[in-house]
Amino acid sequence: MDNMDNIRDYEMLAENLCDIHFLYSRDLSNVFEQHSTRGEEAALFWLSKLESPVSAGELASKLGITSGRIANILSSLDRKKYIERHRSTRDRRQINVALTRAGADHIRSVYENAKENHITLLKKMGDDNAREFIRLMNLAIRTASEITGA
Repeated sequence: MDNMDNIRDYEMLAENLCDIHFLYSRDLSNVFEQHSTRGEEAALFWLSKLESPVSAGELASKLGITSGRIANILSSLDRKKYIERHRSTRDRRQINVALTRAGADHIRSVYENAKENHITLLKKMGDDNAREFIRLMNLAIRTASEITGA
């Protein structure tokens, strides 16, 4: 039996979580989101993880953004020479997107910078707290995915 079956306990914890979310979101975003998780850098990150050309629609789906937004992002990345666009060999109507060497180098640098920021945070938390924090973040993500059906 769960020690927190009492609905009031969950309400108090939810209020605390809301306070953390609303009152400290700026502090948290300074640590966690110095780089956008939905914009150009997120698109470059996903392209680096997928390792093969993907359609704009697939990329938009991974990022949870609209086709209009991904079109703008890809246009900007194209101007910066971070991506290449090619017609699909299977479907000539479809345009596939892939990283260029410059794009791969840029996202690697961004990722390493983010990782250094996370190392600083985790070290300040201490070994046990850092491990527990990561465990709980993973649990929260899995649980949120179950709730949203994602």
